[in-house]
Amino acid sequence: MTDQHILSTLRHELKSIKPKLPDNLPENSHFKNDWQLDSLELVEFVARIEQSFGILIPDEDLPDFISLESTTRYLQNRLTA
Repeated sequence: MTDQHILSTLRHELKSIKPKLPDNLPENSHFKNDWQLDSLELVEFVARIEQSFGILIPDEDLPDFISLESTTRYLQNRLTA
């Protein structure tokens, strides 16, 4: 799976949670600091990722979800392992 496909899916899922976010979120923007995602929204985002990619994400991996860039890297590692 390509990084662009992952990014596109992640952007779509974020927009589902926070529709007012810009369409082309920068990859390195911080979910909490730049886009004010609270912990509940982050959990919902991770649940949507699990459903979209057909994987289970352990709670201890949640600190990896800080930006589109880090989330894409995490998913690439999980999906190609």
